[in-house]
Amino acid sequence: MVNKVNIYNVIKFQSPFERLKSYTNSPDVILRKAIITQAIIDATNISKFRTAKKLEQEAKLWIFGGSESFKETCLEGGIEPSFVVRVTKAIIKLHKNKSRLRKSSQQNSVDSKNKKTLFRTKL
Repeated sequence: MVNKVNIYNVIKFQSPFERLKSYTNSPDVILRKAIITQAIIDATNISKFRTAKKLEQEAKLWIFGGSESFKETCLEGGIEPSFVVRVTKAIIKLHKNKSRLRKSSQQNSVDSKNKKTLFRTKL
């Protein structure tokens, strides 16, 4: 049996690509929106793995770097590029805060277990 390690630590959207189909029937528009959605997801990475960091950096450069390709893709997808930039910044911030809270909660849980173990040991 092969152990698979998930190296990506990105925000998880519920069926993001399926939802795109409900807004338009145009395959070209759906493709552009899927590209933008994947870039947003990649930009939210907080993993330290090299491959994930590379995807994160490429996505952030594409979205925040003033790329003509990014602007064209947005406009062809019927989305204002500045809106995508604002939303991406907000989602990155949300994902980082959520991750921090999760780590803090996990640490508190570990600390609580350690205290219980320490208490039992002293008795």
